[in-house]
Amino acid sequence: MGAAAAAVLLATGCSSSGSGGEGEEGPVTIRFSWWGNDTRASETMQVIEAFEAKNPDIKVNADFSDFGGYWDKMATQTAGGDAPDLFAMSGSYPSEYASRGALLDLSEVSGTIDTSGFAEGTVELGQIDGVQYTVTAGVNAMSMVVDPVVFEAAGVDLPDDETWTWEDYSEIAAEISAKSPAGTYGTTPMTNDSFLAVWARQKGEELYAKDGSSVAMSEGTLTDWFEMNLDLMENGGSPEASVAVEDINSGSPEQTLMGVGRQGMKISWSNQMNAYAGNGLLMMKLPGEAGKPGAWLRSSMEYAISSASDHPEEAARLLDFLVNDEEAAKVIKLDRGMQANLEVRAQVLPLLDEGKQQEADYLDRLAALDITPPAPLPPGSSDTLKILDRQLFEVLFGRLSAQEAAKAFISEVNTNLS
Repeated sequence: MGAAAAAVLLATGCSSSGSGGEGEEGPVTIRFSWWGNDTRASETMQVIEAFEAKNPDIKVNADFSDFGGYWDKMATQTAGGDAPDLFAMSGSYPSEYASRGALLDLSEVSGTIDTSGFAEGTVELGQIDGVQYTVTAGVNAMSMVVDPVVFEAAGVDLPDDETWTWEDYSEIAAEISAKSPAGTYGTTPMTNDSFLAVWARQKGEELYAKDGSSVAMSEGTLTDWFEMNLDLMENGGSPEASVAVEDINSGSPEQTLMGVGRQGMKISWSNQMNAYAGNGLLMMKLPGEAGKPGAWLRSSMEYAISSASDHPEEAARLLDFLVNDEEAAKVIKLDRGMQANLEVRAQVLPLLDEGKQQEADYLDRLAALDITPPAPLPPGSSDTLKILDRQLFEVLFGRLSAQEAAKAFISEVNTNLS
């Protein structure tokens, strides 16, 4: 389905201030769930208050959790028939919940959600097999976050992100570690399946088959990825395995090596850069993008409505408000990624600090490349990240070879997909 058709499907004209929904005993109550930290919760509560002021016939009960606990809660509530009316999703979860019939086909609220002002290609991010199950809250992408203070202290020049390669990245990381005080490193491993997908796409492959039934990435390409991370540790560009594990399991970005100013480069989601502390961080393209670009604009968060909701129209009005209301956007800014609504985005950009402006500029650079995104993450792939973590550390701790880890990863993920 094209962007224009999808925009028509989801209606024209915001209805966040429309009437309807108030029962005999007062406002209709809906529940809205999302994940995030206290700052996101505080901002979201401001948006909810603004929505309720414009929609006195609707009361919103807010429910938020940290990322890990959120999915456990969602699984329990959905299985028990108590899913929130409106909730946040990401990754493979839209596909998994849609395959179980837990998500509303948004054509059923076609008069309420307006996507006519969305940037080209962003409506389709919420489609699975041609059905609109979610609407993006904002887009982000894989990026390289760079600490110029660490580079300068080590006497290492910043890379040219239009030309650098993964070999350059490894050499620069090793040089930073060698020329920095003990405990400061050039980089750390990036154990993220979305980054693995970028690596595959740079090699002309995809992480998953189009039908979602298996891993499409070749064993050789995956072996190269494990070896790249092993080489980084062995040349000193990244820390020993025990330190890397501790860093990955840090409670928050501020507590990571990058967050405390002891890391020169970090592969990261673009909307996470500002969560790392200080030092005037920079955002760059990933190495290897000069040949065949692998990074793409994806939904950093998506909104879905429960198929079991008693109040889908009211939930749709809140969804519409979250993605289209300028007042809401000025509070949220780029916390959930860069807005898809171009008019709203234009209102937000002048309000951004330097770090967030960098993020917006970076995403614009990727958008200009017009890179086709991969198919939605398939059902059964929600544990791929855990499998990747485990296999990488088997390699870094010397318990498996890179090829053995690649074989084990493919076998285990294929079992989950089937």
